[in-house]
Amino acid sequence: MTANAEACDIVIVYPPVVRTGRYSQVATGHEIPPQPLINLGAVLRQRGFKVRLLDANALGLTPEETTRRILGWSPRFVGITAPTMLISTAGRIAKAVKDSAPDIVTIVGGPHLTAVPKETMESYPGVDIGVIGEGENTILELLQSIERKSPLDGVKGIIYRGSSGPRRTPPRPFIQDLDTLPFPAWDMLPDLLERYQQSAARIGRLPNVSIITSRGCPFQCIFCNRTVFGNVTRAHSADYVMRMIRRLIERYRIKSISFEDDNFVVFRKRLVDLCERLVSEGVDIVWDCASNVNAVQPEILALMRKAGCWQINYGIESGSQRILDFIRKGTTLKKIQEALAMTRAAGINTKGYFIIGHPTETLESIQETIDFVKRIDLDIFQMSFMVPFPGTELHAMADRYGSFAKELDHMHIWTPQFIPHGLSKETMEKESMRAYREFYFRPRPIYGYLKRSLRPSVAAKFVKDGLRILRFLLGNSG
Repeated sequence: MTANAEACDIVIVYPPVVRTGRYSQVATGHEIPPQPLINLGAVLRQRGFKVRLLDANALGLTPEETTRRILGWSPRFVGITAPTMLISTAGRIAKAVKDSAPDIVTIVGGPHLTAVPKETMESYPGVDIGVIGEGENTILELLQSIERKSPLDGVKGIIYRGSSGPRRTPPRPFIQDLDTLPFPAWDMLPDLLERYQQSAARIGRLPNVSIITSRGCPFQCIFCNRTVFGNVTRAHSADYVMRMIRRLIERYRIKSISFEDDNFVVFRKRLVDLCERLVSEGVDIVWDCASNVNAVQPEILALMRKAGCWQINYGIESGSQRILDFIRKGTTLKKIQEALAMTRAAGINTKGYFIIGHPTETLESIQETIDFVKRIDLDIFQMSFMVPFPGTELHAMADRYGSFAKELDHMHIWTPQFIPHGLSKETMEKESMRAYREFYFRPRPIYGYLKRSLRPSVAAKFVKDGLRILRFLLGNSG
């Protein structure tokens, strides 16, 4: 161990994001804490490791500044998490670290490596070890194994460099009881309440905190990557979530929570228990969450509203039943309309997420979607571009249905990477912008936004974010 007073055992890193094109126009800043890192940080600290967390994105660092910051802490290990759009940056940082300090063990995890571990190791020689799937138990066993100089082939859920190429160990079982994990290490973040506030469209009050309370998704959409958490759904108990909320209120005086679970409502018994406790214990927070339209019913919506739920975010994806069937959304346009109407009747706002550029998408199906968006009970509308991420069923079939650029650095929902046969990148960008304008430049959405912006606690943020979105809507689609 170096004599550096700031030295640590491990630095865990979220790489910097370079926002270009539409991404730079709609981005409202770093909004969601890097959940994998604050989970890993908490587990590592609990086991006695000295940990530094570096969210280079939140701090606005370049890859070079990120590397210098890492080396300044003289770690023995560096762990980097990376979605697909950041995997090349993660690889670049890992190589720079190795070039300056060859003895540091570089570890990469996250959805991209989990989806294509062998390809990732072959593409980025600066990465020593990859963590596949859930990382908490794997990282602990991995570090302990390295410290004991034990063979790495005994550690489940990793890929490492063997004498003849990358060697993958057997998969690690999912963590069944999430309540055995410590609370996320929010204190390791660079100012939770300043750098991690959601966009105005997702905030009921300020300050707001985003948390995740479950893992896995039971649905079969062809565009979702389920390689990290699988189709096995697991959730923290209502008691654990209540204690988490209490901790956030006591330490950070939060007023609202955004539950970032893939489908918060699917855990029905837990949801009822949690709502009843929020009501009976008089917890003064408001919250929003995501739900599949098939999961809501009038009685659960009424209870959610009573417990402080002010908005539900629905992944609707398309206004074409043909498209919904193709992507295996498992619902109907009628069911979507009914769910939104029930939500509105319960006094809860609705946000709808849509995608343009599905396989078999046409100008006709795009028009169906725009017409549908304007017809349904929707307060907030968001449309992104279809991306066949590695690890998804769509990734394997994309080339049959269109052209797929596969540019990793730009593989995010704000840049067209997949262009369905019969469409063009320019057409998709134009139609997406038209959808935004035709939805928002109507009296009802404008009135709703102005009404929400009058709340004193969020007025300043609504004005700031609203002006950014207005410039986007009045500008071009690039």
